[in-house]
Amino acid sequence: MERTRIRGASTWVAAVVVVVSIGAGLRASAESANVSFGGYFEATILSTQTAPVTVDGVSVSAVAGIGGVSALLNATFSDTSFDALSLSASGAIGPFALGSSLAFNPSTLAFLSWQTTASLSMFDVQISDVLYVGPPQTQSYNQFTLSGTAGAVALRASARFGICPTQFWEASACADWTWAECGPEIDACLQIADATGFSAFDVTMTELVLLEDFHGIRGTLDLAISFAIDEKTVSPTLRVQSDWPICTDIDLLGELSTGTPTGIEGLLLYGIRGEAPVGEGTTLRFAESFAEEKDATVTGKSGYFERFGVTGTLPSCCGSPGSIELDAYFERTSTGLLGLGLMTSAIDVQITSAFALSLEAEYPATGTGWEITSRFRVVW
Repeated sequence: MERTRIRGASTWVAAVVVVVSIGAGLRASAESANVSFGGYFEATILSTQTAPVTVDGVSVSAVAGIGGVSALLNATFSDTSFDALSLSASGAIGPFALGSSLAFNPSTLAFLSWQTTASLSMFDVQISDVLYVGPPQTQSYNQFTLSGTAGAVALRASARFGICPTQFWEASACADWTWAECGPEIDACLQIADATGFSAFDVTMTELVLLEDFHGIRGTLDLAISFAIDEKTVSPTLRVQSDWPICTDIDLLGELSTGTPTGIEGLLLYGIRGEAPVGEGTTLRFAESFAEEKDATVTGKSGYFERFGVTGTLPSCCGSPGSIELDAYFERTSTGLLGLGLMTSAIDVQITSAFALSLEAEYPATGTGWEITSRFRVVW
C-alpha cells in the first residue's frame, strides 16, 4: 500500500513538472502574440499515522486575456478521479458586462451547472441578471437585482424566479446606512416568499459604541433583530476592549440575555481573548471560554476551552513575508499534562516567485491521530 501511495505521489510530482513546462511555454507564446496568460497548479497531500502519503486533491487553473475579454479554466482532481472541469468567459459588449460559466464532471460526463450573468450601470443604478441552470432542473432560477444609493443610504432589491416550472420564488428589499449620531452600521432587509407572502424583516446593527473611553475601556454592541410570521428574536452581542498599557488588545466577549422580546435580564460574560506583541514580528495570543457552548466562538475549536499560541514571521521571497503559527488547546477534562488536548502548527512561505508552500499540522496530546496537510502551489 505504501509503495502505491509513493508511486502515486511521484506521478503527481512529474505532473507538476509537465504542467509548469506547458504553462511556461503557453505564457511565452501568449506574450509574443500580445495575449496575457497565467495560472497555477496546486496539490494537497495528507499525511497521517496510517497513510503517510495520500494525494488529497489537485487543482489546475489557467486564465487568458485578449483585450477586454478573459477566459478561465479550472480543473479539480480528488485522488485519481477527475471531479470537475469548469470553463468561463467574461467581457463587455457596449455598456453591458457579460459572463458565462459551464461546469461538468469529466469522469462521469455529468452536467454540473451553467450560469450566465449580465450587468449594466445606468443613472447611478446597477442592474444585473443571473441565470442559473443545474440539476435537478427544479433548482434552476433567474435572479434580477437593482442596487444604488439615495444620499447616504445604499439600496438593493432582488427577485428570484424558478424557471422549471416558471414561478415566483422570493424577493427582498434592503437598505444600509450609518447612524451618524452613534456610529453603527445598520442593515434592514424585508423578505417575501412565494409560499407565505411576508417571510421576515431583519435589522442588524454593528459596532454601536456604548463606552467610548471609560478608564481605557471601550464597549460596543452588535444587535440582530428578526421579525418572522410567528416569532421575534433578538440576538445582542457585547464586546469590551481595553487600552491598558500591559495588554493593549484584550476583548471581553459577552451577550445580553433577553427574558422577553423587549426586556433584558442581564449580562453574560462568556469569554476573553487577546494578544500582545513580543519583539518585532512576534505576537503572543490567548483565549479563554467560560461557557462550554461558546468554546468554538472563543477559541476557534469546539471542545477546547483554552488556547495559548504564538505567531511570527519567516523569511520569504518576493516581498511577501512568510508566517508561522503555534497553538496549544486545553480541555476541561483531559488526561494530558495541565489539561493539554491538542497542539497545532501552520507554516506559509513563498519559496520563489513561482512556488509557494504551506504546512498545517494537528497533534493530539494522546499521540494518536496526528495529521499533516501540505499544499504546494506553482504559479506561472
